[in-house]
Amino acid sequence: MAAKKKRKRKRKRRQRKQVSRPAPPPLAVPPPEDFDFADIWDIGIPQDPEEAIAAFQEALEAGKLDAEDAFEWLNHIRDALGQDDPQARARFGALMDQLRQQAPEAYADAIPYFIDNLIGDAIADGHWEDIPNLLVPFVEAPDAHAELFYWVIDQLLYHGQMEVLRDAMRSAWPRVRDSEKLFDWAIDEFAGQAMLAELLVYLETTEHPRADDPALLEATKSYGERQDGWLEYTIPRLTASAPASWEPAHFDETVDAEQWHENLRALLLDFVADRWRAGMPLSRGYMAYRELVEFLSWQFSNPSVADDSGDRAHRRRGKGRKKRRGKKQPAPQPSESGLVPRHALLDRFVAEKFPFLSAQPYKAAALMEAVPAYLHFLARLNLIHPTEMDAALEELLPLMEYLPRILRSYGADPVAVRNVTSAWAEESLAALRDDPALASARATPPPMPAAPTPAPAAQPGALETYTFKVTYLEKPNVWRVIEIAGDQTLDDLHYAIQAAVNFDADHLYSFFMSGRAWDDATEYASPYAEGRSAAGVKIRDLGLRLKQRFLYLFDYGDEHRFEVQLLAVNPDAPKGKYPRVVERHGRNPEQYPEW
Repeated sequence: MAAKKKRKRKRKRRQRKQVSRPAPPPLAVPPPEDFDFADIWDIGIPQDPEEAIAAFQEALEAGKLDAEDAFEWLNHIRDALGQDDPQARARFGALMDQLRQQAPEAYADAIPYFIDNLIGDAIADGHWEDIPNLLVPFVEAPDAHAELFYWVIDQLLYHGQMEVLRDAMRSAWPRVRDSEKLFDWAIDEFAGQAMLAELLVYLETTEHPRADDPALLEATKSYGERQDGWLEYTIPRLTASAPASWEPAHFDETVDAEQWHENLRALLLDFVADRWRAGMPLSRGYMAYRELVEFLSWQFSNPSVADDSGDRAHRRRGKGRKKRRGKKQPAPQPSESGLVPRHALLDRFVAEKFPFLSAQPYKAAALMEAVPAYLHFLARLNLIHPTEMDAALEELLPLMEYLPRILRSYGADPVAVRNVTSAWAEESLAALRDDPALASARATPPPMPAAPTPAPAAQPGALETYTFKVTYLEKPNVWRVIEIAGDQTLDDLHYAIQAAVNFDADHLYSFFMSGRAWDDATEYASPYAEGRSAAGVKIRDLGLRLKQRFLYLFDYGDEHRFEVQLLAVNPDAPKGKYPRVVERHGRNPEQYPEW
């Protein structure tokens, strides 16, 4: 903890920067003032791959390649050769080796930018023994190319190379921990991933794993404090011999938000254990677990998002699929379960894995590869009817029209692309639909949607009110409890919060129902800002569950952040002046602390 506080003091005034795949290496010597920078990107690389390889070797023999030129040539040759042909991969590896022998300094500068390619080639060719040596540059100087190291961590997690990754992260950790180049958040993220690697290797190699095993505790302690109860919660679920007994009632509208999310995490760990027993690498399953938790939690906060899923499934039905003989099957009906991914939201969620910088193709691959098996898992547990699984697969299948191409273009290796494509192939989906384990459920009509529970009749002269706890996130001991009428708006809640903490209400604001700042899919903004107006939505129309949390962000510059949690709904509140503060704790935060 002392070391962490020391790092924070040293970096207190630094701004967090985004981790991204870096640009090509800089020029070794500053160019003259009259230098044409366009020449950097136009160095005469032939378009034909054979001509490009010959020209590269000629330039290498003549000693004309610096690190930047080598990067440009090899990047072009890599794209021209492709990744699917074993001979092409071997030729690229030979060129890298030739660069290492003839221009070692250029090679040392360029190699970090191609390690993910070479690891992908080693995986595709089954040369697992090559991977430890490929990780040496990261181990020796992890903060020199931290962005690429994080990329490779995802790649090895996806492919289940946990012992290799665990050993590399162990060796790199002292340099990461003591680095003056890395920000605190990046060091903490590395520590969390290293701790996860220790846990996954432990689970894979220990016959009777226990959360209190001294060997496990010793292996993880150097990375800092663990989240309370993490091991005790995770290990029994990942090592269980069968899923827990789940029922639709565990996820219906009567379950409060905190319990729903708790049930979701436990269910998804059961799913990961199920996939591990079926042969999927545990680490890939855990990647899918993280993505599914994030996505389904986000979807939970988007209940009103419109989707044309029914029309889309109807349009696709019968297209691109062989006609199945036998009894005519009923048309699949879209599921109303919050456990089933919706097309519009999943499309957006996956697209967000591919920004211009910091793309995360292996997380997207782990998620999308897991979705068909996840839907089948829900059907096996009778959490959805098999026809709901059919409808969801129909609805989501169009995402695969572009995903393999995007995965390739953002650097995912051929094996990952093939895995995702295979998971959604018609043969794979047919095997899920025709699984004998679902035959009994298919013979039973799907249950009718439950009628909504009628609200109790209000007493004459009474109001429906909502009570929220509003916590200032920078100082969690500062909170207010506010009661507001159901027919008042989020804009009214904004002014109530401002009055409760004595702010001036002189800046724009937004509510983010997902709890994620700048998530415009769930944003209700000031009437004077862009987006859906907070003044146009009544509290009772938000569809909130008890204990549901969301984010209130005031002042887009200083970003004062408050967590808002629904504590109670009173259908028989007395008439009076609302909103009103019913409880206070802690001194008002300073709106302008530096003034």
